[in-house]
Amino acid sequence: MPILGINREFWLIYVHCDFCYETMITNTQKQIAATKAKLEALEKKAAAEAAKKLTNLHADLGFASRADLIVALSSLESVKAKPGRKPQAVVKKAGRPAVAQKASKRAKRAKITEELKAKVIDAVKAGGKGAAIAKEFGISIPSLQNIKKAAGLTKSRK
Repeated sequence: MPILGINREFWLIYVHCDFCYETMITNTQKQIAATKAKLEALEKKAAAEAAKKLTNLHADLGFASRADLIVALSSLESVKAKPGRKPQAVVKKAGRPAVAQKASKRAKRAKITEELKAKVIDAVKAGGKGAAIAKEFGISIPSLQNIKKAAGLTKSRK
C-alpha cells in the first residue's frame, strides 16, 4: 500500500540509505577531528623537543654559557661591504648596547686611472656585460659608459 504516493519498500530503502549516509559523514568528521587532535599533540611534542635541544645547545657544543655561544657566533659574522662604501663602524658606550654609526650618505668616489680605463676597455672588448664590469672594477655604470664613449665603443643615436 503506497504511503503518500511512495512505495513502502522504496521508503524503507530511502530511510536506510539516508541513515547510512549520515553515519558515514559523521564517522568521517570524527576521523578528521581525531587526526587534527593527533597532529596538534605531535606539534606540541616537536616544539617541546626543539626547546629542550635549544636549552642545552651551548653545553652540547662545548660552551660554558649561552652568552659564550652568542659571542662565538657573533665573531663569525662578517660585514660584506658594497664596492665604494665604507662599512658601518660600531661604537659601544659604557653601559649601553652597541650602536651603529650612520654612514655617510654618499659613496666614496672611485679613482679612475688610465690603467683602470685600459682594463675596463679590455673587459668591454672581451664581451662582458656593463653592470658586471662596473661591479668588478668598483665603478658606477655611468662612469663605465663615459669610458666606453671616450674610447669610441658606443653606438651613436640616429
